[in-house]
Amino acid sequence: MRTSDIFICMRLLKTIEKLIQESEEQYLTGVEKGLPLEEVDRLEENYQKSLRLMDMLETKKKSHKSKK
Repeated sequence: MRTSDIFICMRLLKTIEKLIQESEEQYLTGVEKGLPLEEVDRLEENYQKSLRLMDMLETKKKSHKSKK
């Protein structure tokens, strides 16, 4: 893997981590404030999508490492 590829992967990882953190905070805040169920469901879905995105990236990294 080239240095530029590693840099891009690290930036992507940090961006996804930030998305997860922000979506989790929004979800928990929504629950605490007693937002309507539809809104809480939407916030939870966003949080779950962020987690899946991280999982996809980690799976791809493991797959790439095992090919070496």
